[in-house]
Amino acid sequence: MRVRTGVTGLAAAACAGVLLAPTPAGAAPVPTPEAAGARTGSYCVVKVSEGKTTCYDTFREYMAVMSGGRITDAPAPEKAATDKKFQARLNKTLNGPVTTMGEYTGAQLYEHGHFGGRAIGYALSEPCKNDGKWDAEMTNLDDMNFDDMTSSVQTWNNCYIVLYSSANFKGISNTYDQADWVGEAMNDQATSYRLKARGEVIR
Repeated sequence: MRVRTGVTGLAAAACAGVLLAPTPAGAAPVPTPEAAGARTGSYCVVKVSEGKTTCYDTFREYMAVMSGGRITDAPAPEKAATDKKFQARLNKTLNGPVTTMGEYTGAQLYEHGHFGGRAIGYALSEPCKNDGKWDAEMTNLDDMNFDDMTSSVQTWNNCYIVLYSSANFKGISNTYDQADWVGEAMNDQATSYRLKARGEVIR
């Protein structure tokens, strides 16, 4: 993976607050980490409906939040990816409302292949809907210090994720469901993304 010039260390990079560019009507803008309440860490949870991003130091702490407190013993991300029992538990937990968090998991982006390294999870107020609209989007992953870093992705709750190689949904693109590697063309290339319902065509 490539690290952008000026980013020094994963912990400092994970939660630098910046403004998002305006997004088109019909899609929920993704908030960047706020100065108040955001923690420095390598694992960030984005609550789209609340306009809040909070980062955590460990994958276990991050997963506890993403699962609404139902998974509090997650192993390291590299081990979690190859643990079939944990993956089955994760799929069962994240497909459906995470009641204590009050939201649904839409997608997770990982720094390395096989769901390793830093992670960003996106929580939506409802599952992705087949309504002809984007369910969430981010015009520039550099706003999360995650530009050109994505190597694997996971989605839940009727969501697909479309990764774009350039900001503002330009450049090459590809659509994913569960991918332990995004492929040669998109590896360490994603700069913007959109979430949509499975099988939905948006023009």
